[in-house]
Amino acid sequence: MNAPVSHLVRIFALLFQFLSGITILYANTSIIDRSGSLVDENQTICVIGDSGTGDNNALAVASALESMDCNQIRILGDIVYPSGIASAEDPLLQQNLLKPYQYFLKNNIPIFLILGNHDHKQNSAAWLKVAEQYPALKFPNFYYAEDWGEVCFVNLDTSYYEKVYFVHERQPQTLWLRKTLEKLANSCKFSIGTGHHPYRSSGSHGDASWLLSVFFEDELIGKIDLYLSGHDHHLSDEGTANGTRLLISGAGGGHKYKLKEPSEDKQFAISKFGFLTLQLSRDSKEKIVAQYRFYTLIPDGKGGYTDLKEEWNGLKKGRGIRNH
Repeated sequence: MNAPVSHLVRIFALLFQFLSGITILYANTSIIDRSGSLVDENQTICVIGDSGTGDNNALAVASALESMDCNQIRILGDIVYPSGIASAEDPLLQQNLLKPYQYFLKNNIPIFLILGNHDHKQNSAAWLKVAEQYPALKFPNFYYAEDWGEVCFVNLDTSYYEKVYFVHERQPQTLWLRKTLEKLANSCKFSIGTGHHPYRSSGSHGDASWLLSVFFEDELIGKIDLYLSGHDHHLSDEGTANGTRLLISGAGGGHKYKLKEPSEDKQFAISKFGFLTLQLSRDSKEKIVAQYRFYTLIPDGKGGYTDLKEEWNGLKKGRGIRNH
C-alpha cells in the first residue's frame, strides 16, 4: 500500500473508531492485582488457543499440558466450538472445556480466558457467569489487565475490531487500554498482551484486517514486549514488530490449517497440534527475560498423545511498557 493511501486508511479508521464510541466518555480502568511473583517463583505459563472442540485432538492437547507442570493456563479464544455457549448451563461447556481441563480445575490451577470470534456467536455474556461458578476460571470482563508486580498482562477482545456489530465496543476498549498502559508503565518491567487475532500470521487467515491493524499499530505493537494470539490453527514465532515479539499458539484442538505465505519476519511456523510455554527469569543484569518454547504432539485418537517434543524456543528481554 503506497504512503498516501495508507495515511487515508488510517485517518478513516481512527474517525470510524471515534464515531463508534462517541457516546462513551470514560472507560473502565480497573487492574486486577495478582499475588506472587511470576519471575522469582519459577512459574510455567502454558498458552493454547482454539481448543474448543472437545474431541480427541483437544483431549490430547489437554492431557499433554498435564505433564508440563503448568502453574497457569491461558486460553486465547475459541473456547467452545462451533458457536460458543447459549448459557452457563450449556452442555457444550462441559464437553468442550470443563471435561478436557478437569485436572486443572480440580487442582485450582488458574485458567485465564479471553474470547474468540466463535465465542461471540451466541451468549458471550454467559462467560462472566461461568467464571463466577468456577473459581479457577479467570474471566472478570471481556477485556482486563493483571498486575503481577514486575510483570503485567493486558487481555483484549480483538473481535471488537473485526465485526461490524461490535462497532460500539471499539472506542471503550481503546480508551481503557490507553489508561491501563499508562497506569502500569512505572511498575511493569515485562509486558504481555493477549488477544484472539494475530497482528502478523503465516497461517491461512493471514495478517490482521486493516481496522484491527490500525488498532494494533496505534495502541499496542511497539509498546509491549510480547503479544500472544491464536485464531490461525498453528504454532509460530512471527518475529518482532517494532520491538514486540509476536507468538501464535492456536493449535489447541481445532482442525489444523495449512500454512500460507510467511509473514515479514517469520522465525518458525508449524501446523501440528500443540502449545506454547513461557518462563520468566532474570539475566545477569537483573533484567526480566522470557524463555518461550513451542511443543507439538501427535494425538493417538483416544484422547491421549505420542511424540511430545519441543520444536522451537527463543528468548525475549523485557523493556516494560513504552511509547513509540
